[in-house]
Parts: sequence; C-alpha cells; structure tokens
Amino acid sequence: MINLVKGQNAQLDLNKFHVGLGWDVREDRTSSYDFDLDVSAFMVTKDKKVPSDDFLVFYNSEKRVRPRDLTSIVNASEWSSNDKLRTESRPVSPDLSVIGSIDDEDGSTSDDGDDETMDIDLSKVSPEIEEIIICVSIYKYQERRQNFGQVERAYVRLYKPGQGDGEGEYIFDLTEDYSVCASVEFCRLYRRDGAWKVQALGNGHRGGLEELVAKYV
Repeated sequence: MINLVKGQNAQLDLNKFHVGLGWDVREDRTSSYDFDLDVSAFMVTKDKKVPSDDFLVFYNSEKRVRPRDLTSIVNASEWSSNDKLRTESRPVSPDLSVIGSIDDEDGSTSDDGDDETMDIDLSKVSPEIEEIIICVSIYKYQERRQNFGQVERAYVRLYKPGQGDGEGEYIFDLTEDYSVCASVEFCRLYRRDGAWKVQALGNGHRGGLEELVAKYV
C-alpha cells in the first residue's frame, strides 16, 4: 500500500481497479441540508480538454450502463426521469474504460467507508486520452450554502476487486482546509513513457462542477 501526499506521483501498477471516495459531514456544520457530493472524471487529451462531452463522466452523462450489465451502453433517454436515471444507472465513458457511481444524494451509502465508487479499466482507455482527473463537487452548494469546510475525513483510494473498506494499493487522505471550496480535484491518472502513473492533487475550487467544466470542457 502507498499512502500518497499532496503532489506526490507514483507508478500505477494496476490496470483494472476501483476508485473509492469517502467523506463525512462535520457534526458542527452550519448547513441543515443533506450533503450531496458528486464524483466526476474528466478524460482529457494532451491539450487538457475533453475531446467531447461524452468524456466527462458524471451524474448526468448521456451514456449509461445498468448495474447488472456493465458491458452495454444505454442512452439516458431510457429513463423517464432524472431522479431514476441517477439512482438506477451508472454514467460511463464511450470506450467503457470509466464507469461512474450510482448517485448518493445524501451521503448515507456508508458511515465510514466509500460513499461513491468508480470502476476503471486502463486497457480500454482511448489512445487520444492522456489524463483522467477525478473530482468531487457539492451539488447545489450556493443554494444550500455548503462548502468542503463542512466535510471531514475525505479520501480517495485505488483498490483491487475484493479489497475491503480502508484497504487499497494507493490511498490519499485529504486533510487540508477547503472551507471556501465547492469542488476538489482529488487525483489524476496520466500516461508517461508508455505506462500509467497516479498523482495526488487536492486542488480546491470556489465554484462547483461548473468551474471544473469551464477548465476542462
């Protein structure tokens, strides 16, 4: 197991793995609303932009897979409402290399384990994709007056199938104060000399998902 610190790089000796992200809401938070934190993956080319909207894997992605069949892409129009879309399917990249999480709208998935999980298969990543940036943003952060200063024990872990909560090949504990931030870039996976590496980022942004979209789309 490798415990990453902010800015650290490591050789990624995994090809097919899970990405688990977890967090707890502080008991002394000022917001009475549920915290809806959303995981997204920006798959970018050498110009640091996604080649098309389909390479932004997030809760409202048009391309979906059903949890019981992760090999067949289904269009979002198959679901009658956005709520059903987010809770009954998972977002997916067009090359099936990144499969996003079922949306956890209130952080109740786990008390002290992963709240949202992605599946990644690097062998399927399109050749044009140079990096995968994994981010978390707060849904309706302005309306609910929420920020990452009200969240604690945030982490990201890359782990093999079969490993339990708290275990992983690479773990990054996000311990900094992000009290003015509504989104955070947790880590990035990137190609280097024919192999893949991982870097712990911890880059906070005042804006939510829209600020990340402005940066990478």
